[in-house]
Amino acid sequence: MGWAMQPRMLLVLVIMLFQPMAHAVDFEPSQVKWQLAARQGQLSLSDAADLVQRSTGGRVLSAQAVREQGRELYRIKVLTRQGEVRIVLVDPATGRME
Repeated sequence: MGWAMQPRMLLVLVIMLFQPMAHAVDFEPSQVKWQLAARQGQLSLSDAADLVQRSTGGRVLSAQAVREQGRELYRIKVLTRQGEVRIVLVDPATGRME
């Protein structure tokens, strides 16, 4: 290899090293997993329950798939840190919580 090739290789290596860090700044790995799964319409009931638990800091009491107003949703019942029982609806297609 000549000297002209080395700067290009160095640039490629630097880009490869810092590329994962750019994604890690915005999201936790588990959030990336949920978002990718939701984009593909594959957010599982278990992943939705985990998402709600982490978002609320509470304890999931139950989780089930329901149809509400013609939409498929996940209904997650959670006990919050404040001792309140809340119902959180999660859209499996988007990961959006209501």
